[in-house]
Amino acid sequence: MKRRELLRLSVRWPLIIKTDRGQTSGETRNITGEGMFLYCSERLLEGVVYPVTLKLPEKRVEVAGKVTWSNLDSFTPLNFNPAMGFYFIRIDDDKDRQSLREAIVAHCEKLLRQRREAKRLPNSPLPGEEQGIEFLEGIALNSEPPRN
Repeated sequence: MKRRELLRLSVRWPLIIKTDRGQTSGETRNITGEGMFLYCSERLLEGVVYPVTLKLPEKRVEVAGKVTWSNLDSFTPLNFNPAMGFYFIRIDDDKDRQSLREAIVAHCEKLLRQRREAKRLPNSPLPGEEQGIEFLEGIALNSEPPRN
């Protein structure tokens, strides 16, 4: 599956990345079942695997993943948003995997409720929601290294 074919959930969850120089904080900007787009001011090396603690609304989740790209070499001083792509390599605990799924689903459900309330519609699905619900039911987070 190509990188942009995945449905992305726009969400800002704090996170901590462990590096060889200590810990640094960041924030997700969007997340999929395979990885996340994050902001972090510390330079992380592309291709290196880092342990990350995601601070979900209800729980902290431990994952490991590698930086697949970074804009730290191409930013402009006037508009600096240090961003990186991060691919999940491992989520150790089945409970953590389930917690991440549940947090993604809960966030999507919250957005759907807010959308319904804003439009003052009954609880029937809005156009396109059924496809999103099917996606949520089929989320599978990586537990194995990617295949080449």
